[in-house]
Amino acid sequence: KKPPFTARLLQVFLLQNSDVTDWFREYDTRYYTEKGAEYYPLQGRLWIVLLLETEDGFLFTTMRSANTSKLQYYQNAQGELFEIAARRGTQ
Repeated sequence: KKPPFTARLLQVFLLQNSDVTDWFREYDTRYYTEKGAEYYPLQGRLWIVLLLETEDGFLFTTMRSANTSKLQYYQNAQGELFEIAARRGTQ
């Protein structure tokens, strides 16, 4: 499904960089341009993984660099709807 669309935040996970497989990292940071596949950069040792679901039942994840305020924000927002939009460049 192409953005923009809405999705409900089902769960928030906190993972250490060493616990994330290369396959998951590649899946979650890959996006496509006219030139082919590119990857969003992720920095840090802790990552927040968000599990979201669209109205039609499509499940997907997105990772964010973790800090205390981001983690608290997303944990408090579990169950809420988010507008999903595509962004180019770094996060």
